[in-house]
Amino acid sequence: MQRKQHQQLKGNLSHTTLSPVIVIALVLIATVIVVTTVVSVNNQSITSKITDPFRQEVYLPGNHESVAIDKQLKRSRFTGTALIVKNNQVVLNRGYGYANLDTHQLNTPRSLYQIASLQKSLTATLIMQQVEQGKLQMNTTLSQFYPRIPDAKHITIRQLLTMTSGLKESDINENVSSEQENIEFDAIHTQLLPSKTWTYQSINFRLLAGILMKITNKSYTSLVDNFFNKQLKLNVVDYKHFKDNVYSTTSYTGKKVSNISQQNYAQETGTGNVAMSAGMLYQYYKLLIDNKILKKQFLADMWTHPYNSAYASGLYHYEDYHYGHGFLGGFEPTVFLTKDGKNCVILLSNRHLEGSSWQPLTKQIFMQVTNINVK
Repeated sequence: MQRKQHQQLKGNLSHTTLSPVIVIALVLIATVIVVTTVVSVNNQSITSKITDPFRQEVYLPGNHESVAIDKQLKRSRFTGTALIVKNNQVVLNRGYGYANLDTHQLNTPRSLYQIASLQKSLTATLIMQQVEQGKLQMNTTLSQFYPRIPDAKHITIRQLLTMTSGLKESDINENVSSEQENIEFDAIHTQLLPSKTWTYQSINFRLLAGILMKITNKSYTSLVDNFFNKQLKLNVVDYKHFKDNVYSTTSYTGKKVSNISQQNYAQETGTGNVAMSAGMLYQYYKLLIDNKILKKQFLADMWTHPYNSAYASGLYHYEDYHYGHGFLGGFEPTVFLTKDGKNCVILLSNRHLEGSSWQPLTKQIFMQVTNINVK
């Protein structure tokens, strides 16, 4: 489902060895709770402060932008969570509409949404940790891991990250039993496109997930959990545990529940089957941009895109900003953020309206906040 929808929208370390020491300090200052996480990455201590503006509602009645954007979202009948950051300050973090119509549960800043194709950035980050540790190179060829894939000797890690491998899938696994089995199925159901010109094909990132599993001898899910959750405390929720989470949201198309089966989720290994809150998603991007996860040169490599496309590693990269978008059933995540990460607009929605998208609204708000002309 996600693959078809994204194709329609495409125009618009060994496992890194980490020795984390997690120190959680709860400091009460004017009723503001700050959770401090200290993580050792590549022998460098990094500190990630996840503060209440990312977990609790932020609405500033004395701030013109906060009030105006709140009204704008309500007029547009937006359903989901909106996070607006300007000059490193959260000016709005609020839920709109229902997380579940039947139970009348409302969306909040803590609500979890499937992030769909934005997950490809997480996969790319795990790959670049392997590169940083010298276990992979950007010019490592696919043939080292999947020699039977057509033209595998001439397809590199970089080309997979930028979707310029010239590969497409010829069939979809309708009976996924495991992550490994899903990737192996894809590896033998892969065909060549006429050229290596950029085209949006999720197969690239499922193969990257497979490479991660081969290098580390660990499941993709455990790699995500060990790094993004146990060490960075970003609360990335795997699809198997999503529905049972107290903060999960139900996906709607109009007012009808979008039935996303476990098989639909299972097919998207490394490409779109995890959930996050808007605040934790922003924290992830900010840690990346501030080189707290990858060293500067490796992040630059990860986000280097081909001349004929702005796409690399889960985002589209332009002169002044990054952009990401996805679809999965009724879930639609959209993010715009400046190159320094100090300004960001994230709309995570659990309600899709036929023939429409929340992308234009996100774009409009980002331009209002930053005065950047978005393509």
